Amino acid sequence: MLKEILSKIYNNPLGLLQRGIFKIFIAPFKYRKGDDYNAEKYWQDRFSKYGKTLTASGDEGLSEEENRRDYQLAVNTMIAILHQEKFNFDQIQVLEIGCGTGFYTQLLHDLNVKNYIGVDITDVLFPEFSKKFPNYNFIQKDVTTEGIIAQQFDLIMMIDVIEHIVTKDKLDFAMKNIQKCLKTNGVFIIAPIMETSKKHLFYLHSWTIQDIKGNFPDEEYTFRELIPFRQSSILVIQKN
Repeated sequence: MLKEILSKIYNNPLGLLQRGIFKIFIAPFKYRKGDDYNAEKYWQDRFSKYGKTLTASGDEGLSEEENRRDYQLAVNTMIAILHQEKFNFDQIQVLEIGCGTGFYTQLLHDLNVKNYIGVDITDVLFPEFSKKFPNYNFIQKDVTTEGIIAQQFDLIMMIDVIEHIVTKDKLDFAMKNIQKCLKTNGVFIIAPIMETSKKHLFYLHSWTIQDIKGNFPDEEYTFRELIPFRQSSILVIQKN
């Protein structure tokens, strides 16, 4: 983490300063709502600014090439996990929460997933997704305040979303949504899982495995061992 920060300072000190001023002073005034923030507006503005580049959902302090390298390391881990679960990709029902720029949507498409629903808090990129993935369905919803969909899934993925849920009440609501949508023997994959629960910026909060476990009774769900994922961990939960 320190190495990454020093690299940003060295490569673009002015850009780092500008982003710091925006995120510490300007953006909270624009988006903050009490101890929460207007997530739909924030992400709509961010995706409108960056489009389908990985900067939109990744680290704004990194170049597109650096973000792509980071994502590629993550996707290698994800592929290993998905194959370990021995899915029949052309048969399973898949829900992706926070499809973002469509990075993991593309991965699932490449793995021959046929039945896919992508949910995101903003629909900015949905027109492009509908053209690129005509057989997939995309739904705009806030999973922290609304029910997802009256359907159950074999696989639910929620990658790079949880850290942008900044209140425990909304985290718990989202996890209850997952419970309702997961089939028996279905798998839920979520990241990043951190070592300490802590709010950072107005739109960033680290959550731990204990924050997640409270929503999934031990007698109903099996927790796999945490798997290293970038500077955090990825968690796999199976419904018994």
